[in-house]
Amino acid sequence: MEVVVITGCSRGIGLGLASVFAKQKVVLVATCRNPGAATQLQAILRESGQPEAESLDTTDQASVTALVNKIQQKYKKVDILINNAGIATKNHPHDPPDQLDTQEMIKIFSTNVGGTCLVTQSFLPILKAAENPRCLSISSFLGSISKNEPSESNFYMATSYRCSKSALNQLMKCFALSIPEVTFLAVSPGHVQTDMGNASGRTAPLTTEEVADQIAQLSHRTEKAESGKFMDFKGEVIPY
Repeated sequence: MEVVVITGCSRGIGLGLASVFAKQKVVLVATCRNPGAATQLQAILRESGQPEAESLDTTDQASVTALVNKIQQKYKKVDILINNAGIATKNHPHDPPDQLDTQEMIKIFSTNVGGTCLVTQSFLPILKAAENPRCLSISSFLGSISKNEPSESNFYMATSYRCSKSALNQLMKCFALSIPEVTFLAVSPGHVQTDMGNASGRTAPLTTEEVADQIAQLSHRTEKAESGKFMDFKGEVIPY
């Protein structure tokens, strides 16, 4: 069976992805910072007969290395890696460039870009051990520079978050060009009903269930010719 690893599964889109993959004929390695507190995730895994959630801090080398070594010893490979773990500013989406806290911005980049890079780098050896390795990183349509116009921005800036997702898209493109054996995609889930998506009194139009199901389908059908692309959750290409 294919081995699927997902980061940031304790809530939101990550929890939705874990719920979808847990029901499939795959081995699911669902991760989060504190599995002991992730009761909903643990219940999903238990009911589906999947392994217990694993602890992972995507910004900590020791934590990442420990998980990679454990998976290497137990499964020898990873077929699908989904970099879902990510954060936003405390006042998301209100983060105008003339007022943002640069230290908070650096923290966002550390997780959304640095953490994703660290995890991807560390998993490359066991991804390459798979017959058809795929790495999907959860980005955002807000990362599109060419689409950052008033009609697309919903009257907010979310500058730190936007910049981090633009950088994430570039990171996946760089990996795709450097590592042709692995298929890399940056995927926008759209505006989803999560704590982040509904922040500041908003109501997102998409549910985690419908988005997670589509992303799971995309992970199974994507081909190497698509590596390096920035897509929405249905597989439609988004301009960088």
